[in-house]
Amino acid sequence: MKIKGKFIYLKKMGISDANYIYKLRRKKNISLFLHNPPKSLDAQKKWMIANIKNKKSLDFIIISKKNNKKIGTIAFNNITKKNAEWGRWISRGNIIENVEAVIVLLDFGFNYLNLVNIYSLTNKKNKKVVNFHKNTTALNKGIIKSFFLIRNQKIDAIKFAFNKTRFELFKKKFQVMTELVQ
Repeated sequence: MKIKGKFIYLKKMGISDANYIYKLRRKKNISLFLHNPPKSLDAQKKWMIANIKNKKSLDFIIISKKNNKKIGTIAFNNITKKNAEWGRWISRGNIIENVEAVIVLLDFGFNYLNLVNIYSLTNKKNKKVVNFHKNTTALNKGIIKSFFLIRNQKIDAIKFAFNKTRFELFKKKFQVMTELVQ
């Protein structure tokens, strides 16, 4: 399965992506904000095998169309008939590629999966991603206390949510941004 954008495309995660994801999640500047990364490549593969079978989860690899290289990950989790959480967003592309990965995923959620609400739960200490959400049209739904356990420390999550109307506004904002850089 491929979901195409103008600058990136998303391909469904497979076991062949295990080494890439394992190395990405272990990078120090990234792992600071994530649940503890797997201790080995084998542990990463075991998690991926279980997650691929999980009907409430869809994980993707973000590929840059510029050079056809992997630049990150993004996913839906806790998928129900009407709602899903988006996350596992680690993207090392440029700003346009990073934002388009979110747009493409959310567009797929609203227009293919027919979701009504899509939310994210962001580590409160991850200022870069919190600021990203604040600059979108997502609604800030508040703080979930002690949601994450990272290196034996409880950390709050901030919940941001889109409905289809707010998503369409965000998508228009992004289109204006891409027209300015072309």
